[in-house]
Amino acid sequence: MKNLESVFDQLSPEYQRITKQARKDFEKNRKLPEEDVRAYSMLLAEAEVIWEKAKETNDFKLYEPYLTKIVDFQRKFAGIFGAIDGSLYNTLLDDYEEGMTITRLDQFFATLRARIVPLVHRIGKAKQPRQDFMSRHFNRLGQLSLAKDVLHLIGYDLERGVLAESAHPFTSGISKNDTRVTTHVFEDNFISSVYSTIHEGGHGIYDQNINPAYKDTPLGDGASMAVHESQSRFYENIVGRSEEFSRLLLTKARAQFSGLLDDVTEDEFYRAINIARPSFIRTESDELTYSLHIMVRYQLEKRLIEGTLAVADLPSTWNQLMKEYLGVVPPTDTLGVLQDVHWSGGAFGYFPSYALGNAYSAQLLHAMKKDLDVFGLIAKGQLEPIKQWFMSHVYVYGKLIPPGEVLERATGEPLNPDYYCKYLEEKFAKVYHL
Repeated sequence: MKNLESVFDQLSPEYQRITKQARKDFEKNRKLPEEDVRAYSMLLAEAEVIWEKAKETNDFKLYEPYLTKIVDFQRKFAGIFGAIDGSLYNTLLDDYEEGMTITRLDQFFATLRARIVPLVHRIGKAKQPRQDFMSRHFNRLGQLSLAKDVLHLIGYDLERGVLAESAHPFTSGISKNDTRVTTHVFEDNFISSVYSTIHEGGHGIYDQNINPAYKDTPLGDGASMAVHESQSRFYENIVGRSEEFSRLLLTKARAQFSGLLDDVTEDEFYRAINIARPSFIRTESDELTYSLHIMVRYQLEKRLIEGTLAVADLPSTWNQLMKEYLGVVPPTDTLGVLQDVHWSGGAFGYFPSYALGNAYSAQLLHAMKKDLDVFGLIAKGQLEPIKQWFMSHVYVYGKLIPPGEVLERATGEPLNPDYYCKYLEEKFAKVYHL
């Protein structure tokens, strides 16, 4: 053992990190009984099919026994791996956001609950911006042409990637020189295509610009799900839905779709792309309410893994939290507890990454503004300095260090939800003339 420790100490920081992570994964996998892994894999394959049928027929009872077994396996596996700080859920969180804990998430979501929930309810009583022009007919080929133009504008390299259509937008790739993004197209909702494109473009920019020294190694990837999401949300929301970018987008859309937006003012367009309205469906939610959807899921899966909530009670508890946080109650389980596929795949601990990514993006903005006139650059369509800042403050690390350390090195402090809350409060007060 001493000889092994001596060899490890002589490794570079990069190889020490690779060795630690490989050892961690190996030790976790070798602890699992083979028969349990086999049974669990078969369960997940069956559960996803049953979930699809249950969602289609609004039949949670059909899905309930499968989800119950998944939760039981998750609790068993977490126990085998070893509870982190006495919590099984911490063990699951660590798979997606290394170092994240219930204690830190509870503090994070408590801040959002105290500051964002009242804002959502306040905006719910305000007059909604004009939006009639959002559902006009924008042809498919024109939308795809606009999407490529927007990708180029934000800094996605189309020479090292492509844009294609898919039912659900995603980003994938073989290497930093082959990173592919997709978007969806609805001819009566061109804004959906634009922002799904920018979102995936943010992921793609990260993938294309990770430190080249880590190419073809386990370090040549994003630091975590949340850090990756911080990039997609930064480009989609902080850049893409800013007043400055909205003017650029309106100009390009007017040129692409002759006459369709001539009667729309810059202010009307900006406010329309930032409409905040509580919805039942997470994937259709707006920038303001999105993290509240995640908060619902976090509270539920934490309690499921802690053993304080039965799967049978999920639908009623889901509806209760939706009412408390968003002020709406899904009329069916299809629009409620059955809407997401994640639990059918055993992805417990994944959901918080989405909300953390939003918060990371706002904290990164705060730090970036110390070095750059961020919105002045966006107004001029000069986004290259923004990408360069990320390359030197975030992308340079790849997976060399834990995500919390990436954030702290880039911003000078640990996660601080105040930046995210303040960003949302100031932006939506302006959008809704509060």
